[in-house]
Amino acid sequence: MERDEGQLGFVKYSGDLVKDGYLDTRKSAQALLGIDEAVRFFIYQMAPDLRASEFEFPVRVKKGSWEIVVGGIVLAYGMKAAQKMAENDFADVGMTDVLKKALLGIQWIIRIGKHLGDLTIKKFENVQFRENNQSIGLRNSQGEYLFVPKEFLDFYVSANPALLKKMSSVVEEERFLSIGVFENDVLVEETVTRRHRRIFTHEQDQEEQLFPELVHGQSVILEGEVTRGNEMSNTIGIGYQGHILTGLPEIGSIVSYKASLFLRCRIYGRITREDEKGLLDARRPRIIFSRIEPLESDTVNPSLF
Repeated sequence: MERDEGQLGFVKYSGDLVKDGYLDTRKSAQALLGIDEAVRFFIYQMAPDLRASEFEFPVRVKKGSWEIVVGGIVLAYGMKAAQKMAENDFADVGMTDVLKKALLGIQWIIRIGKHLGDLTIKKFENVQFRENNQSIGLRNSQGEYLFVPKEFLDFYVSANPALLKKMSSVVEEERFLSIGVFENDVLVEETVTRRHRRIFTHEQDQEEQLFPELVHGQSVILEGEVTRGNEMSNTIGIGYQGHILTGLPEIGSIVSYKASLFLRCRIYGRITREDEKGLLDARRPRIIFSRIEPLESDTVNPSLF
């Protein structure tokens, strides 16, 4: 894409719903507020004393998208003291670099969210390390690793899981969100589509029941990976067709099943659709299991807890 002089990156919505560069007033306001909140979060993490500073975002609507162009001059100070504060906080780094890092931070939250499928996950097991422990590999339910720079992983852990909710709630089937950053004159983009929206908005698609073929009371034999164990709730996580289902032992404690952690298994049990109100209307089925049969072996079996 054509890069404007001094442009660091952009936040934009593209697709058929904005092909003429239009976004209705309420959605525009929500998107702008969400972007402002996200950028401020990262800058405040890097320089808490700048909370009193004013931010200005130049907004440009281009043909084919609704785009916020982020350039180098975006901070306005009302006092010389604020400028001095910025100099003290950032030393030789400069405000431009800080803003660019904020955009990179948003990108990393999106990457981690899409990798894990859940922004509320803040504790990690079976991590891997590279680059003198400055790059940390996070394992998802499919056993895949995403390596994250330590600084951005620290930002992620500190961030509210709903940090990108306002930005992402504007996303629809024909309108997706892109965050672009120029790195050494090369554009790097990260996107949020309708498929990923729930990860960042924490919404439930009430109109669509997950795995409707799994009905309440049905006896089942499912194959999936045991992804986690929680002794407090006496539950396990079961990776099944791209989703994590909750498993509850019919009798006893999940400690009996710790040897199955992170292994692909065959789970014997029955389906429950009972929700927290006692109604048989839960969107996501749970499995009350009586037996777990590992389908593979692991010479290094991690702790379940």
